[in-house]
Amino acid sequence: MVAPQRDRPVMLAYWGRRGALCRFTYNLAQTAAVRKRPAVSVSIARNNELADEFARLGDLVMPVDTFSSPVAAFTAWPTVMRLRRRLADRFATDGTRAFVSLMTHVWSPLNLSVIHRAGVRHIVVVHDADPHPGDRTAVVNSWLLREARAADHIVTLSRAVADRLVAVRRIPSDRISVLFHPDFDYAAVPLPRTDAEPLRVLFLGRLLAYKGLALFVDALELLQRQGIALRIGVFGSGEIGGDGERLAALGAEVKNRWIDESEFGSILGRYDVLVAGHTAASQSGVVSAALGAGLPVVVTPVGGLPEQIESGVSGVIAASPTAEAVAAAIRQIAEDRSLFHRLRRGVSATAPNRSMTRFLDAITALALGPGGGGDGGS
Repeated sequence: MVAPQRDRPVMLAYWGRRGALCRFTYNLAQTAAVRKRPAVSVSIARNNELADEFARLGDLVMPVDTFSSPVAAFTAWPTVMRLRRRLADRFATDGTRAFVSLMTHVWSPLNLSVIHRAGVRHIVVVHDADPHPGDRTAVVNSWLLREARAADHIVTLSRAVADRLVAVRRIPSDRISVLFHPDFDYAAVPLPRTDAEPLRVLFLGRLLAYKGLALFVDALELLQRQGIALRIGVFGSGEIGGDGERLAALGAEVKNRWIDESEFGSILGRYDVLVAGHTAASQSGVVSAALGAGLPVVVTPVGGLPEQIESGVSGVIAASPTAEAVAAAIRQIAEDRSLFHRLRRGVSATAPNRSMTRFLDAITALALGPGGGGDGGS
């Protein structure tokens, strides 16, 4: 083995191309660049949508070639072999002692032997114990969980996911540590508003059935019949169906397409409250983006969503995953502007509990610790 040239004991890796985990990884890398100890390296896909921003962080970042089409994922074996060699070389030159997979990539299980042969401690962040209904990536869920099963330790971002891993995937609880979903920073700048204006309510993210767009629209129609004035925004790709006509009748701003990473800050800055009316959930990156932008959040009491906010402090937890309950939660905020302002202050006051700095400290401590376990900062 080549003698270490630098001391970067922890490597963080995310090899996806786009989506919320790009921002998650970039904010984490920014934090690591400032913190310096323990020093980390960050491996990303060369075609990551934030590659130009990562490049500004210098040799802390190790870009690797992956693939850009579903067919190439299964045919680009020479690229897989180059990735394996690149990992082994970087482990040696950095003196890497721990490898943290921030989200399993379809090629991650192919690199297990490289990690284990190097004697590097292997930590995997598992975001979902169960495949989400309607999500096409569900077909590879069992394959992706191979990395977690082979790892030295598993991290989840909510107690709900940890409990499902134990109950359904039969993973021993002492192999799992529960952290939290840190806030994302999209540099949102809130637009000026007055209390005389209607509350501006936002739905953001892919339009998959479990994310509850239909439930959200049902709630809005209930509120309209009750005489509650709202300004409504819906942004995301996916099949909108008849909900598009219903939203048009409500006067909503609708962008039914893929929302580019660069647009998030502007969107979040134009609204007051995010609604996550999921009918099933693990935890939500969109909720973390909203909190990072200073927006209170209304969530349904499913999965790990209630773990992401403090009810009455940074948001409101609906009594049930129903249109009636979501409408009641929105109405509380719309009719009580003092509550809205308390929630805004609460989001800001509790931000240190959800910071990237706290998350980085917790996950590197787990990575370099003797065996993990416990709740590691939850």
